[in-house]
Amino acid sequence: MEELANKVAIVTGANRGIGRVISLRLAKAGAQLVLAGRDQAGLEETARMIREENSSSTKPPLICHMDLLDPSSIDTSVAEALKAFGHIDILVNNSGITGKSAALWDLSEAEWDETIDTNLKGPFLVSKAVIPTMLKQKSGSIIFIGSVTGKRPLMHRSVYAASKLGLVGMMRTLALELGAHGVRVNLISPGFVEVPRLDGVIKTVAAIEKIPPEEEHEKWLEMIPLHRFVKPENIAEGVLFLASDRSAGITGDDLNISGGLVMY
Repeated sequence: MEELANKVAIVTGANRGIGRVISLRLAKAGAQLVLAGRDQAGLEETARMIREENSSSTKPPLICHMDLLDPSSIDTSVAEALKAFGHIDILVNNSGITGKSAALWDLSEAEWDETIDTNLKGPFLVSKAVIPTMLKQKSGSIIFIGSVTGKRPLMHRSVYAASKLGLVGMMRTLALELGAHGVRVNLISPGFVEVPRLDGVIKTVAAIEKIPPEEEHEKWLEMIPLHRFVKPENIAEGVLFLASDRSAGITGDDLNISGGLVMY
């Protein structure tokens, strides 16, 4: 069932990982996709996969170069999306970085600023650029991809946690401000998602703690009641739910998809 037929969705960080899987899922549900990110080759690969899986789509995906640290590229991307499709119904603020794994006192100011600017200021700028058209059409769904790390302490992850918990506060305030205008705003807090960069984080933390990566990997698994990492497809299904009319009565919510790692 194409429950997102005639809907236009922007997905940031659509060039790989969770962003790519989200894009594929929304396209399968009938949405027209605006694929945003810095990696042109990765975006083109996502677009190719969408075309192959959805040959009946009325228009091919639109690829936009977007750098979350460059406001002009954000404004240009939104303008291109509106020119191509005329409206924007769904915004998935997915793009972000893991940041440096280190004790807070071992972080430089530049390392702190890069993570906060990318993970928190970036979604602010993208949302700011998209919201006016949603206000005009009196409808829309904005979805932030946060992290359970913003709510559950994890060693050596202070700046990442700060950036992701900041998203929760921004999301809830936006939900309050935009509710009367027909725009819903929600957030997904993934647990440990089975993507290559998770392996990198685990190896880094293992090195800091001076234990084998395999032992650190098992420690992380033991934190999860389901004793398995979350798959990107699990996150994509959550995004589809929050983007569709099935969640018409939900705004300001923080949806945990974590295998039970966080229950609040």
